[in-house]
Amino acid sequence: MDKIIEESRKIDWTEKDLSGDISISFLVPKNHKRFSEIKNYQLKVGSLKNFNFSNGDLVLVDSGVKDYINESALKNVTIKYLKPSEGELKTLNSVNKLLSELRNENFKRVISIGGGIIINVSSYIAEQLKVDLVLFPTSLIAMCDASIGGHVLVNDIKDGKFAKHAYKTFYEPNEIILDPVFIEYIPEKWIRLGLAETIKHAIYQSELLMNYLLSDNFQPFSDKKSLLRAILWTADLKRVCLEIDPEQSKDGSYFIIRAGHDISDKMEEESNFTLNHGDAVEKAMLEDLASDPERLSLLKAIYLKIGI
Repeated sequence: MDKIIEESRKIDWTEKDLSGDISISFLVPKNHKRFSEIKNYQLKVGSLKNFNFSNGDLVLVDSGVKDYINESALKNVTIKYLKPSEGELKTLNSVNKLLSELRNENFKRVISIGGGIIINVSSYIAEQLKVDLVLFPTSLIAMCDASIGGHVLVNDIKDGKFAKHAYKTFYEPNEIILDPVFIEYIPEKWIRLGLAETIKHAIYQSELLMNYLLSDNFQPFSDKKSLLRAILWTADLKRVCLEIDPEQSKDGSYFIIRAGHDISDKMEEESNFTLNHGDAVEKAMLEDLASDPERLSLLKAIYLKIGI
Protein backbone atom coordinates (compact mmCIF):
# COMPACT_ATOMS: atom_id res chain seq x y z
CA MET A 1 0.00 0.00 0.00
CA ASP A 2 2.81 2.42 0.89
CA LYS A 3 4.45 1.86 -2.48
CA ILE A 4 1.19 2.59 -4.30
CA ILE A 5 0.74 5.88 -2.44
CA GLU A 6 4.40 6.81 -3.03
CA GLU A 7 4.16 6.21 -6.78
CA SER A 8 0.79 7.97 -6.94
CA ARG A 9 2.40 11.18 -5.69
CA LYS A 10 4.35 11.25 -8.97
CA ILE A 11 1.13 11.27 -11.01
CA ASP A 12 0.20 14.86 -11.76
CA TRP A 13 -1.91 15.80 -14.77
CA THR A 14 -2.50 19.40 -13.65
CA GLU A 15 -0.41 21.02 -16.37
CA LYS A 16 -0.19 18.24 -18.97
CA ASP A 17 -0.88 19.23 -22.57
CA LEU A 18 -4.04 17.49 -23.74
CA SER A 19 -3.82 18.63 -27.36
CA GLY A 20 -1.24 16.10 -28.60
CA ASP A 21 -1.08 12.32 -28.70
CA ILE A 22 -2.08 10.92 -25.32
CA SER A 23 -1.83 7.33 -24.18
CA ILE A 24 -1.52 5.34 -20.96
CA SER A 25 -0.08 1.83 -21.08
CA PHE A 26 -1.41 -1.01 -18.91
CA LEU A 27 0.38 -4.30 -18.33
CA VAL A 28 -1.35 -7.66 -18.70
CA PRO A 29 -0.48 -9.81 -15.64
CA LYS A 30 1.34 -13.07 -16.42
CA ASN A 31 -1.40 -15.18 -14.84
CA HIS A 32 -4.17 -13.67 -17.00
CA LYS A 33 -5.39 -15.63 -20.01
CA ARG A 34 -4.49 -12.94 -22.58
CA PHE A 35 -0.82 -12.68 -21.54
CA SER A 36 0.17 -15.17 -24.25
CA GLU A 37 -1.39 -12.86 -26.88
CA ILE A 38 -0.78 -9.33 -25.59
CA LYS A 39 1.65 -8.12 -22.93
CA ASN A 40 0.09 -4.66 -22.60
CA TYR A 41 -2.69 -2.47 -23.96
CA GLN A 42 -3.10 1.26 -24.43
CA LEU A 43 -5.73 3.75 -23.40
CA LYS A 44 -5.62 6.44 -26.10
CA VAL A 45 -7.44 9.67 -26.73
CA GLY A 46 -8.79 9.28 -30.26
CA SER A 47 -11.81 9.54 -32.51
CA LEU A 48 -14.46 6.95 -33.32
CA LYS A 49 -14.93 8.46 -36.79
CA ASN A 50 -11.26 7.79 -37.60
CA PHE A 51 -11.31 4.17 -36.45
CA ASN A 52 -10.76 1.52 -39.12
CA PHE A 53 -13.55 -1.02 -38.91
CA SER A 54 -13.01 -4.18 -40.91
CA ASN A 55 -14.66 -7.33 -42.16
CA GLY A 56 -15.29 -9.70 -39.27
CA ASP A 57 -15.99 -7.01 -36.69
CA LEU A 58 -18.88 -7.43 -34.26
CA VAL A 59 -19.88 -3.95 -33.08
CA LEU A 60 -21.92 -3.87 -29.87
CA VAL A 61 -23.39 -0.41 -29.28
CA ASP A 62 -25.27 1.21 -26.41
CA SER A 63 -28.64 2.14 -27.93
CA GLY A 64 -28.37 5.48 -26.13
CA VAL A 65 -25.50 6.60 -28.39
CA LYS A 66 -26.99 5.30 -31.64
CA ASP A 67 -27.25 8.84 -33.02
CA TYR A 68 -23.46 9.18 -32.91
CA ILE A 69 -22.87 6.10 -35.07
CA ASN A 70 -22.33 6.64 -38.78
CA GLU A 71 -23.61 3.35 -40.11
CA SER A 72 -22.68 4.19 -43.70
CA ALA A 73 -19.02 4.08 -42.63
CA LEU A 74 -19.43 0.63 -41.11
CA LYS A 75 -19.32 -1.67 -44.10
CA ASN A 76 -19.04 -5.45 -43.81
CA VAL A 77 -19.52 -5.42 -40.04
CA THR A 78 -22.27 -6.74 -37.81
CA ILE A 79 -23.88 -4.10 -35.57
CA LYS A 80 -26.08 -4.85 -32.59
CA TYR A 81 -27.71 -2.11 -30.52
CA LEU A 82 -28.18 -3.09 -26.89
CA LYS A 83 -30.20 -1.42 -24.16
CA PRO A 84 -28.03 -1.32 -21.02
CA SER A 85 -29.55 -2.75 -17.87
CA GLU A 86 -27.90 -4.28 -14.78
CA GLY A 87 -30.92 -6.50 -14.15
CA GLU A 88 -31.66 -7.53 -17.73
CA LEU A 89 -28.85 -7.26 -20.29
CA LYS A 90 -25.95 -7.71 -17.84
CA THR A 91 -27.10 -11.06 -16.50
CA LEU A 92 -25.78 -14.51 -17.29
CA ASN A 93 -29.08 -15.55 -18.83
CA SER A 94 -29.11 -12.59 -21.24
CA VAL A 95 -25.44 -12.64 -22.22
CA ASN A 96 -25.53 -16.38 -22.88
CA LYS A 97 -28.63 -15.95 -25.01
CA LEU A 98 -26.83 -13.27 -27.01
CA LEU A 99 -23.76 -15.49 -27.25
CA SER A 100 -25.80 -18.37 -28.67
CA GLU A 101 -26.95 -16.06 -31.49
CA LEU A 102 -23.36 -15.20 -32.38
CA ARG A 103 -21.44 -18.46 -32.01
CA ASN A 104 -21.88 -19.58 -35.61
CA GLU A 105 -20.48 -16.33 -37.01
CA ASN A 106 -16.79 -16.02 -37.85
CA PHE A 107 -16.01 -12.87 -35.91
CA LYS A 108 -12.42 -11.71 -35.54
CA ARG A 109 -12.96 -8.79 -33.20
CA VAL A 110 -15.54 -7.29 -30.84
CA ILE A 111 -15.83 -3.50 -30.83
CA SER A 112 -17.67 -2.12 -27.80
CA ILE A 113 -19.21 1.37 -27.89
CA GLY A 114 -20.99 2.20 -24.66
CA GLY A 115 -20.92 2.55 -20.91
CA GLY A 116 -19.86 0.06 -18.28
CA ILE A 117 -22.69 -2.40 -18.84
CA ILE A 118 -22.05 -2.63 -22.59
CA ILE A 119 -18.31 -2.98 -21.95
CA ASN A 120 -18.86 -5.86 -19.54
CA VAL A 121 -21.22 -7.63 -21.94
CA SER A 122 -18.81 -7.07 -24.85
CA SER A 123 -15.88 -8.36 -22.81
CA TYR A 124 -17.83 -11.51 -21.94
CA ILE A 125 -18.71 -12.11 -25.59
CA ALA A 126 -15.10 -11.53 -26.72
CA GLU A 127 -13.80 -13.85 -24.01
CA GLN A 128 -16.19 -16.64 -24.97
CA LEU A 129 -15.50 -16.24 -28.71
CA LYS A 130 -11.74 -15.91 -28.03
CA VAL A 131 -11.36 -12.85 -30.27
CA ASP A 132 -9.77 -9.41 -30.00
CA LEU A 133 -11.51 -6.65 -28.11
CA VAL A 134 -11.55 -2.85 -28.62
CA LEU A 135 -13.36 -0.55 -26.20
CA PHE A 136 -14.88 2.88 -26.85
CA PRO A 137 -16.18 3.92 -23.40
CA THR A 138 -18.94 6.53 -23.59
CA SER A 139 -19.69 7.19 -19.90
CA LEU A 140 -17.45 8.60 -17.18
CA ILE A 141 -17.44 5.43 -15.08
CA ALA A 142 -16.62 3.39 -18.18
CA MET A 143 -13.75 5.72 -19.05
CA CYS A 144 -12.33 5.73 -15.53
CA ASP A 145 -13.08 2.21 -14.40
CA ALA A 146 -15.06 -0.37 -16.40
CA SER A 147 -12.78 -0.25 -19.45
CA ILE A 148 -9.55 -0.58 -17.41
CA GLY A 149 -8.09 -3.71 -15.87
CA GLY A 150 -9.69 -6.33 -18.07
CA HIS A 151 -12.48 -7.22 -15.67
CA VAL A 152 -15.33 -9.30 -17.08
CA LEU A 153 -18.24 -8.87 -14.67
CA VAL A 154 -21.73 -10.29 -15.17
CA ASN A 155 -24.64 -10.40 -12.73
CA ASP A 156 -26.95 -13.29 -11.95
CA ILE A 157 -30.52 -13.59 -10.75
CA LYS A 158 -31.69 -16.88 -9.24
CA ASP A 159 -34.91 -17.50 -7.33
CA GLY A 160 -35.47 -13.79 -6.98
CA LYS A 161 -32.00 -13.20 -5.49
CA PHE A 162 -29.82 -10.62 -7.20
CA ALA A 163 -26.07 -11.31 -7.22
CA LYS A 164 -23.78 -8.48 -8.35
CA HIS A 165 -20.91 -9.76 -10.48
CA ALA A 166 -21.56 -13.45 -9.88
CA TYR A 167 -19.33 -14.12 -12.88
CA LYS A 168 -15.82 -12.63 -12.58
CA THR A 169 -12.84 -13.20 -14.85
CA PHE A 170 -10.24 -11.17 -16.73
CA TYR A 171 -10.03 -10.55 -20.47
CA GLU A 172 -7.95 -7.50 -21.32
CA PRO A 173 -8.82 -5.36 -24.35
CA ASN A 174 -6.37 -4.83 -27.20
CA GLU A 175 -6.93 -1.10 -26.84
CA ILE A 176 -9.19 1.48 -25.24
CA ILE A 177 -10.03 4.58 -27.26
CA LEU A 178 -11.41 7.56 -25.39
CA ASP A 179 -13.27 9.87 -27.77
CA PRO A 180 -13.79 13.32 -26.18
CA VAL A 181 -16.93 13.83 -28.28
CA PHE A 182 -18.82 11.57 -25.87
CA ILE A 183 -17.75 13.72 -22.91
CA GLU A 184 -19.33 16.77 -24.54
CA TYR A 185 -22.80 15.26 -24.48
CA ILE A 186 -22.94 13.68 -21.02
CA PRO A 187 -25.82 15.32 -19.08
CA GLU A 188 -25.00 17.02 -15.77
CA LYS A 189 -26.81 14.30 -13.80
CA TRP A 190 -24.59 11.59 -15.26
CA ILE A 191 -21.47 13.67 -14.73
CA ARG A 192 -22.32 13.84 -11.02
CA LEU A 193 -22.91 10.10 -10.83
CA GLY A 194 -20.03 9.28 -13.15
CA LEU A 195 -17.46 11.10 -11.03
CA ALA A 196 -17.76 8.42 -8.34
CA GLU A 197 -14.62 6.54 -9.44
CA THR A 198 -12.57 9.72 -9.85
CA ILE A 199 -13.55 10.91 -6.37
CA LYS A 200 -12.74 7.45 -4.99
CA HIS A 201 -9.18 7.50 -6.32
CA ALA A 202 -8.71 11.07 -5.09
CA ILE A 203 -9.91 10.27 -1.57
CA TYR A 204 -8.05 6.99 -1.11
CA GLN A 205 -4.99 7.41 -3.33
CA SER A 206 -4.05 10.94 -4.43
CA GLU A 207 -3.99 14.19 -2.50
CA LEU A 208 -2.91 15.92 -5.72
CA LEU A 209 -6.02 14.79 -7.55
CA MET A 210 -8.24 15.81 -4.65
CA ASN A 211 -6.65 19.27 -4.62
CA TYR A 212 -7.37 19.54 -8.35
CA LEU A 213 -11.01 18.47 -7.97
CA LEU A 214 -11.53 21.09 -5.27
CA SER A 215 -9.73 23.83 -7.21
CA ASP A 216 -11.30 26.43 -9.50
CA ASN A 217 -9.53 24.74 -12.43
CA PHE A 218 -11.90 21.78 -12.22
CA GLN A 219 -15.27 22.79 -13.67
CA PRO A 220 -16.78 19.52 -14.96
CA PHE A 221 -20.04 21.03 -16.21
CA SER A 222 -18.65 24.02 -18.12
CA ASP A 223 -15.07 23.01 -18.96
CA LYS A 224 -15.02 19.53 -20.48
CA LYS A 225 -11.25 19.67 -20.93
CA SER A 226 -10.92 19.78 -17.13
CA LEU A 227 -13.19 16.74 -17.00
CA LEU A 228 -11.02 14.92 -19.56
CA ARG A 229 -7.97 15.77 -17.45
CA ALA A 230 -9.61 14.23 -14.37
CA ILE A 231 -10.55 11.09 -16.32
CA LEU A 232 -6.99 10.55 -17.57
CA TRP A 233 -5.61 11.25 -14.11
CA THR A 234 -7.94 8.62 -12.64
CA ALA A 235 -6.93 6.08 -15.28
CA ASP A 236 -3.24 6.72 -14.58
CA LEU A 237 -3.77 6.21 -10.86
CA LYS A 238 -5.54 2.93 -11.53
CA ARG A 239 -2.55 1.91 -13.68
CA VAL A 240 -0.31 2.42 -10.64
CA CYS A 241 -2.56 0.17 -8.53
CA LEU A 242 -2.63 -2.59 -11.13
CA GLU A 243 1.10 -2.50 -11.89
CA ILE A 244 2.22 -2.64 -8.27
CA ASP A 245 -0.47 -5.03 -7.01
CA PRO A 246 -2.30 -6.76 -9.89
CA GLU A 247 -3.68 -9.38 -7.50
CA GLN A 248 -5.53 -6.61 -5.63
CA SER A 249 -4.50 -7.87 -2.20
CA LYS A 250 -6.44 -6.76 0.88
CA ASP A 251 -3.58 -4.60 2.19
CA GLY A 252 -2.72 -3.26 -1.26
CA SER A 253 -4.67 -2.07 -4.29
CA TYR A 254 -7.93 -3.69 -3.11
CA PHE A 255 -8.20 -0.96 -0.48
CA ILE A 256 -8.32 1.64 -3.28
CA ILE A 257 -9.94 -0.13 -6.23
CA ARG A 258 -12.70 -1.69 -4.13
CA ALA A 259 -13.11 1.22 -1.72
CA GLY A 260 -16.80 1.51 -0.88
CA HIS A 261 -17.68 -1.18 -3.41
CA ASP A 262 -18.43 -3.98 -0.95
CA ILE A 263 -21.11 -1.71 0.50
CA SER A 264 -22.30 -0.40 -2.88
CA ASP A 265 -22.63 -3.94 -4.31
CA LYS A 266 -24.98 -4.86 -1.45
CA MET A 267 -26.96 -1.67 -2.02
CA GLU A 268 -27.39 -2.53 -5.71
CA GLU A 269 -28.40 -6.12 -4.92
CA GLU A 270 -30.93 -5.00 -2.33
CA SER A 271 -32.41 -2.55 -4.85
CA ASN A 272 -32.79 -5.40 -7.37
CA PHE A 273 -30.28 -3.54 -9.55
CA THR A 274 -32.44 -0.43 -9.82
CA LEU A 275 -29.87 1.73 -7.99
CA ASN A 276 -27.31 3.28 -10.36
CA HIS A 277 -23.74 2.12 -9.72
CA GLY A 278 -22.32 5.63 -9.44
CA ASP A 279 -25.05 6.66 -6.99
CA ALA A 280 -24.40 3.52 -4.93
CA VAL A 281 -20.64 4.13 -4.76
CA GLU A 282 -21.10 7.77 -3.77
CA LYS A 283 -23.50 6.77 -0.97
CA ALA A 284 -21.24 3.90 0.09
CA MET A 285 -18.18 6.12 0.46
CA LEU A 286 -20.03 8.26 3.01
CA GLU A 287 -20.68 5.13 5.06
CA ASP A 288 -17.18 3.74 4.46
CA LEU A 289 -15.53 6.92 5.78
CA ALA A 290 -17.81 7.47 8.77
CA SER A 291 -14.92 6.75 11.15
CA ASP A 292 -12.37 8.82 9.17
CA PRO A 293 -13.34 12.47 9.79
CA GLU A 294 -10.49 13.97 7.74
CA ARG A 295 -11.30 12.05 4.58
CA LEU A 296 -15.03 12.37 5.19
CA SER A 297 -14.66 16.15 5.29
CA LEU A 298 -12.87 16.14 1.93
CA LEU A 299 -15.52 13.85 0.47
CA LYS A 300 -18.33 16.13 1.60
CA ALA A 301 -16.47 19.14 0.19
CA ILE A 302 -16.25 17.69 -3.33
CA TYR A 303 -19.86 16.45 -3.10
CA LEU A 304 -20.94 19.98 -2.21
CA LYS A 305 -18.96 21.45 -5.09
CA ILE A 306 -20.48 19.23 -7.78
CA GLY A 307 -23.96 19.07 -6.28
CA ILE A 308 -24.18 15.55 -4.91
